Amino acid sequence: MYFSECFSVNSTDEDDWFDPILGTDTKLFVDPFLIFQEPDSFWAGAHQQLIEHFNICFKLIAEGNRDPRTIAYQKAVALLQFPEPREFCLGYTEQGTGGAGAGIGYARMIAVAMEGAIMRGLVHLRHFEELGVLNEGIGPDRISDLTCNILRPRFIKYTQVIAGRHRLPIERVRMGGADFDPHRIAWRSAEVELPINPSTRRPVLLVPRRFLRELPVLNADDWWENYEAEQLRNDMNYEVMGRVRKSDIVAAARRQPESVRAWSAAREASTAVGYDFARDPKGVWGWLGAARAFVSGEPLVIVPPDDDARFIEAIELVIRKFGLFIEQQGGWRLLWNDGNTKEKPEDAAQLLFKGIAQSYCEANNIVLDREVNLGRGPVDFKFSNGYQRRALLEIKKLHNGKFWHGLSQQLPSYLGSDDCKLGWFIAIKYRDGGVSKDWEKRVSNVVATAALVHGCRLITANVDGRPKRSASRSGVQE
Repeated sequence: MYFSECFSVNSTDEDDWFDPILGTDTKLFVDPFLIFQEPDSFWAGAHQQLIEHFNICFKLIAEGNRDPRTIAYQKAVALLQFPEPREFCLGYTEQGTGGAGAGIGYARMIAVAMEGAIMRGLVHLRHFEELGVLNEGIGPDRISDLTCNILRPRFIKYTQVIAGRHRLPIERVRMGGADFDPHRIAWRSAEVELPINPSTRRPVLLVPRRFLRELPVLNADDWWENYEAEQLRNDMNYEVMGRVRKSDIVAAARRQPESVRAWSAAREASTAVGYDFARDPKGVWGWLGAARAFVSGEPLVIVPPDDDARFIEAIELVIRKFGLFIEQQGGWRLLWNDGNTKEKPEDAAQLLFKGIAQSYCEANNIVLDREVNLGRGPVDFKFSNGYQRRALLEIKKLHNGKFWHGLSQQLPSYLGSDDCKLGWFIAIKYRDGGVSKDWEKRVSNVVATAALVHGCRLITANVDGRPKRSASRSGVQE
């Protein structure tokens, strides 16, 4: 459910906030660079507040001679620990809104990163995302989490303004990290009044849409592209490395820290924009509204799955509805960008399935979980009706390079890890040529072999996700 649905909000021109999905984290991040270039008076000084926090930590680490045993160093580590920013419903967690957060281990990792930066002559920051270029473990999710935590007091006030404008129901709750004590140089809890997320019973914090992106403006891959281009211009014998690992990028950045500083300073003159929610190029947000609209017009009555046969039938009915939505009700449009010429990521199809399947499952006493970790990695979906009746389901693009491995090895291994004997594999066709030729026959053969080898039951479903042409106008897409 969207926040606006839950609280019956009718948005106005004043409402610039992101409408979060309350039961699932949306894979977008708060980008500090967008806050850096923010002209609005409400956010004046916000980016400087971010930088000052890290500069305090730099100073403490330097005062402690980069020795973790000193009080100054330990104080810096304490300042780099934050509660998990679950209130924003953002990040990588798919099955809920509980991110990984930043505990003591991660705080120490950032402190070590700062030690290295000091050794390379970096004793203060203008953009703390530079640490993400110089260190392998600091990705967009961590940068976003740090931003949300340090600016939490501002986001609390921002949300309270919106709640007051729309007269939303609020509750008084105690929130960790709601305030910063400059004298003790420490975070402290405080009583705050905020809307409550019914899915988690935690407060909700809202953030302006324009602060959200898929990746930070200042990220390691973009620095590498800039650095590589400079090397090519300056040295015709420079060997192009192509797609490199983050560890390779970090190693290069550490050899050239002044290049990182110059690159980030140059980016300040550029105009960056937030995520395009109207186009939703990654398919991370609009899926819920589209799925809900389809389900409301396609009610499904399922016989209570009180035995294995009915449990299987229930899942098959849900999968058929998903196929109907994609193939006949225009759902394929949500799998494509740029005039139906560029595919959205595989996650877009998985989220659409989640939106449709969850609505049907909730009404029929079937639990659907997304990205359940079974020890060998996360399976896309897990259906359950009590402990005895369980099934796993994977959704893949037919032309995905890992498709056939997932079909013959990955899904069966997940079944083994979960002591489960029933699995589905949904293959979505995006293309005509290559491995997509004779796809239904080839998939069926591989599945039959895998089921026999692994001693499990595997069922396939084929969905045609290619752009459809209008029946009334030949050669014209719908």
